[in-house]
Amino acid sequence: IVGGKESMPYTWPAICSLRFVQEPNNHICGSNLVKNLAGEYYLITAAHCLNDTRASRYEAHCGIHDRADESEPHRIIVHFNNLYIHSGYNSWTMDSDIAIFKIVTSLPTNMFISAVCIPNEGWTDGEISIVAGWGALSSGGSSPYKLHQVNKPIKPRSICEQRYGVGAITPRMLCAGLPNGGVDACTGDSGGPLYTYRENRWTLTGIVSWGHGCGEVGKPGVYSDVIELKDWINTVLNVL
Repeated sequence: IVGGKESMPYTWPAICSLRFVQEPNNHICGSNLVKNLAGEYYLITAAHCLNDTRASRYEAHCGIHDRADESEPHRIIVHFNNLYIHSGYNSWTMDSDIAIFKIVTSLPTNMFISAVCIPNEGWTDGEISIVAGWGALSSGGSSPYKLHQVNKPIKPRSICEQRYGVGAITPRMLCAGLPNGGVDACTGDSGGPLYTYRENRWTLTGIVSWGHGCGEVGKPGVYSDVIELKDWINTVLNVL
């Protein structure tokens, strides 16, 4: 996270650190817990995080603040038995950059671990959002052990297209950032959340996807637009 600050511990109980089972100390990407109508947990992340498409190769560390502190009392390591990658995902254009794991580990719901809501309606221009993660603090820089976050406004679609070119921004993407840059997600934040506050609760409005550098002037961060992908998410959670 560029231009932000350390989060208050356990502010974001849905965020998890995605890792390979064989490299449990290496954070790959951010991710978020969501629930289906039956109350079962799933984990949502970016498709581009997943070089291996076998669910059993991954685990997520949830209920954590310091990603390296194994003594944290609320840490739960989560395993999966299925992985769904959006059929429209394109690794070249980054369209439909979303994937969902089915969780087999039984999880509590408490102030340290809980699901985030999927929004009911689309975002609005200029709406303030928060992006959080364990990614780099500057482009090419080091990554913190403790969770960081930063506020940024969601950009009008026209500005996003102006910055990256009309064809580069598909209907399943949204942009967020300041005109002069300086606040952004960065390497290691991918797959993590862009939260907005709606109807007295935090909702998962975007998923960290791509951008040019981190926090560069005139290059807002690009996110998978959860509301545009909501039908697919609901199908995975409640039908498949």
